[in-house]
Amino acid sequence: MSETRGRIDLPKFREVHKEQRERAKAGPEGYTLVQRAVIRLVEDQLKEARVGEYTIQCDEAKSRRGGGKAPSPLQYFVAAAGF
Repeated sequence: MSETRGRIDLPKFREVHKEQRERAKAGPEGYTLVQRAVIRLVEDQLKEARVGEYTIQCDEAKSRRGGGKAPSPLQYFVAAAGF
């Protein structure tokens, strides 16, 4: 197990932050970020999203008439708040 697990690599973090500040000084295009998700319905409430190079799924719990095969949209939202 890595000794850095659960810790922020401060030198790397500072370098990324410095690069972002330099890009921002170049003008508003330094702040531009475009994200796109392509969503498809797989079955019932099970959906699949392609975001960049990643594919993720979301579903609803069986109690909400979903299949319970993946986290719900609300569960993703709660996790995102922690990220």
